[in-house]
Amino acid sequence: MFFKTKKNITRIFVTGLVLSLVLSGCGTKSASTDSQKTENGDKIKIGLAGPFTGAIAETGGTIKKAVELATEQVNEAGGINGKQVELIEADDKADPKESASIANKFVADPTVLGVLANYTSSCTLAAAPVYNRVGLSHIAYGSTSPAVTAAGPFTYRDITTDAYDGEFVAQWTIDEGYKKIAILYENDDYGKGLADVYNKKITELGAKAVMQEPYNLGETKDFSAILTKLKNAGPDALFIAGQYNEAAMIVKQGKRLGITLPVFGSNGLYSDALIQLGGAEAEGIRVIGAFHSTADYPEAKAFIDSYKTKWGQEPDIWAAFAYDAANIMFTAVKNAGEDRKKINDWLTTLKDFKGATGITTFDQNGDCLKQPLKLIIKNGKFEIYNK
Repeated sequence: MFFKTKKNITRIFVTGLVLSLVLSGCGTKSASTDSQKTENGDKIKIGLAGPFTGAIAETGGTIKKAVELATEQVNEAGGINGKQVELIEADDKADPKESASIANKFVADPTVLGVLANYTSSCTLAAAPVYNRVGLSHIAYGSTSPAVTAAGPFTYRDITTDAYDGEFVAQWTIDEGYKKIAILYENDDYGKGLADVYNKKITELGAKAVMQEPYNLGETKDFSAILTKLKNAGPDALFIAGQYNEAAMIVKQGKRLGITLPVFGSNGLYSDALIQLGGAEAEGIRVIGAFHSTADYPEAKAFIDSYKTKWGQEPDIWAAFAYDAANIMFTAVKNAGEDRKKINDWLTTLKDFKGATGITTFDQNGDCLKQPLKLIIKNGKFEIYNK
């Protein structure tokens, strides 16, 4: 469900980027708190929480760089309503307990007007009750669990849900002709939710999951027992519902056991770190994502160019999602002012925001829809998949 009434178009110019957005006037999220105006002095304070250390620090690093780039650009363009943005960074280590603790610190500081958090679904689900209880809007830039949909009226995400992505990859797998599929999944909200959606869809399409086995993010290092079980199950394809670190270990250790199955994954596998860690064994892995370095629309090209200029490397999909989340939040503050409730009210009206990952419109649950790209690792890099 999307909003129907349009307001006038607002354009925000930052270095190398033009973000166009069409605003609607009748959001269905209702703020649960009274207006919370703050006196921020000469700064606009925005929180950022992500996995900057720990098992998925590579991804956390690109997220941090992207948000710092967005902050630098908006400040160089004059800031927000004449004030400079101050980014307050916090490392959640991909640990739900850490993310909840960070949320408590952010909500307790009345000068923090909005938060960019989190990457993992488990962290978002742990922190969301805190943000929603107090009334501080947060935008998740990597959390895809279907459970996030019902997290509360102050919770948003600019990435599609696994309820959509899981079905998309399942259809792709079946379209490729595979009927007996092994599912390995990260034993948390993200992995379990994605695996369940995928399993349900392939079953509806006449295929079968010959095994569905969990592992632990950042903890499982030896997959030999799981892979032996997989080999004995006789699948013709493998779906990994998890992150790039474990996926790299799975394909490398599987190769030593003689397992050379076609591998499918969702956007958790879409990271150059998978190629670096998986090496030759990562060749042929198929994933989905809403962003690719060859994107030719203006917002993506401007982001890629500015990121490469500042950091000397190409951005990944998570950098793009974080960058868009930052610019959405900056735009909300610009239009709503330094008031938490009004910022949230404005976010409920977000429609057709053009960013690096395409167009973002929030529905009544703070979710969005974006058509994913089919990608494959070929010759040591992600390429658009063409059968």
